[in-house]
Amino acid sequence: MPHDVTPVAIAANGATTRWVMRSAKCLSICVCVALVGATALAGEPVDSGALDPAFGAGGKVQISATSEAHGASNLTATDTAIQSSGKIVVTGSDDQGDCFALRLNIDGSLDTGFGGIGGFPPGFTGYAGCVSDAIVLRPDDRIVMVMHNPVGGAIFAVQFSASGVPDAAFTNFGYPGVVQIQPASGDSMYSSRAVIDSDGTIDIAGFYHQQSSNNNQFLFVRISADGKAVEPLFQYAFGSGNNQDDHALDLAIDSQGRYVVGGYHRGAGGNYDCAVIRITHDLYDVDHAFGNGGQTIVPFDLGGDNGDFCNALTVVKPDNYIVLGGHASASVGSGSYQAAVLALLDNSGNVAQHDCAAVCQDDKFAFAYDNNPSVGASNGISKLIVDNYDTKFPQILAVGSGNQPGVPYGLMFGIARLNLPVNTNFVLDSTFNGGSSRGVFFAAHNDGIGLQTTTNYGLSAAFAKGSLVAAGYTAGAGGNAIAVTRLAAFDGIFKNSFELPYY
Repeated sequence: MPHDVTPVAIAANGATTRWVMRSAKCLSICVCVALVGATALAGEPVDSGALDPAFGAGGKVQISATSEAHGASNLTATDTAIQSSGKIVVTGSDDQGDCFALRLNIDGSLDTGFGGIGGFPPGFTGYAGCVSDAIVLRPDDRIVMVMHNPVGGAIFAVQFSASGVPDAAFTNFGYPGVVQIQPASGDSMYSSRAVIDSDGTIDIAGFYHQQSSNNNQFLFVRISADGKAVEPLFQYAFGSGNNQDDHALDLAIDSQGRYVVGGYHRGAGGNYDCAVIRITHDLYDVDHAFGNGGQTIVPFDLGGDNGDFCNALTVVKPDNYIVLGGHASASVGSGSYQAAVLALLDNSGNVAQHDCAAVCQDDKFAFAYDNNPSVGASNGISKLIVDNYDTKFPQILAVGSGNQPGVPYGLMFGIARLNLPVNTNFVLDSTFNGGSSRGVFFAAHNDGIGLQTTTNYGLSAAFAKGSLVAAGYTAGAGGNAIAVTRLAAFDGIFKNSFELPYY
């Protein structure tokens, strides 16, 4: 990452969490907390959170099914990466059973010098008979796309050159560029996210369905750097017996090379809770020093519905704090709404307490400028990114979807920036877009009763060179189109006026 710095902010002692300050001028933690709460400090870019006018049309790009030219009506973007050139690679699927990667130029136009193989037009590359789930880049910008076959139950990893041509040397069964991972007979597997390890291996999180017991289990897969070998699958269930339902949806590697895998778990009584495991680098077992015997379950239970789902995970290095993000029902007024939720775990896998008199383990918010959701509003986090520009106060960029006020009404991309907990919960950064979050809509249409409505889902994001790119899809009259937005580059947060951040 361009913001590849080592934060020096977090130190832990048991359940006590404090920010370590290096400036002699910062006389106490109370003074520093006051600075965090300031609404404007010298150096904070005034356009932080603004859409980039140099990208597409006012910061937004739509890619319709017509561009993909496969006879599809609906396209969905599932993951995003940014090459060293600044070009944006997006992976997605269509409603004809195709999965693909496309590339956008820096200005947001479709890069016709990319791909153009596998029956796809220039700008696209991909395969048929699959659903695309993840995309990751090697240091030399080669592309690895991870997908699953919804019929045969297998997972595939495909390696392309930086320009979208399959890498013929990368294969484990003779098909150029493709590594196949097969489940046991009758079972099926689904991929979710992927990372590239420091040794070049490809690490994949997903879930494994055992037909005989009707169990869904966390799945972790590791593929050798050359694609010639797949290590034995690692499966994990949070409970025992039949009908378990555990889904791993995101993963990260901590500073000690351990794999942190998060998602959700269905417990007794059908309750769903956020769930995390940490796997040792040598695999085949969880790290039993983590959480409760290797696992941590986080029940938010904000609205009493016991439906807490975490879709996103990131690790704050070097102290390996884990941030979980997702959605849960929360009470508001005389009803409830679906809140975006966050939880912070310490390096031991325990929910961090932050020196609170009462437990303040988690936080909820709405992707709305006033953070004042109405009954029935829907909010959820799909991607979490650490912004380490300020080495004292790293922040979290949360991307997902939420109801925004104004016209057109409906669901928009939600982008928010939050301060990590100090002596309180996560705090929305009010300097971001002048109101803590940014809502982005693409297509708008009449709802038939004279009102303009819009439906947009932010499903993935990438952060490079100070710019945040978010991708997903927007619903229009002709079907779903891929939607991509880019924020104007910002230099981080400058929360501490005593020292300038550095890369």
